[in-house]
Amino acid sequence: MARSHVKELVREAFELDEVVVDSDGDLPFPCGTAMFYASLTCRGRVLRVWSRAVAGITVNKPVLRELNEVNRGLVMARVWADSDSVWVERSLPVEVLRSRDVGALCHEVGSTADRLGSMLAAVHGGTVVFPGGCDSVTQDD
Repeated sequence: MARSHVKELVREAFELDEVVVDSDGDLPFPCGTAMFYASLTCRGRVLRVWSRAVAGITVNKPVLRELNEVNRGLVMARVWADSDSVWVERSLPVEVLRSRDVGALCHEVGSTADRLGSMLAAVHGGTVVFPGGCDSVTQDD
């Protein structure tokens, strides 16, 4: 039931005719150079919107400084790094979601992953999902 509710919220938020579900049960969306996903976690009680902004990057002090600067400007999402990737994500409880909340959350995660991933790959190395960019489901500010 939560999956159909989230699919409907996403469909309304982006005015889509149909929402695609991948083999993992996630809702995948391209956004510039990035791909973000809407996933249900915690037995369908939490919506997690996430993206790997860049992979194969050496995470060092200059990269971490960039991430701190980006985090200062985010409203909903957060960025973080593991050993060789930078991620953008946020989770919200499904029960309180409205379509505009889902749209804002997806926009912030997707556009941040696009801009941050492109910049980090150009300056510090690593790769983004779509180096040449692609059509986005979110609208730029």
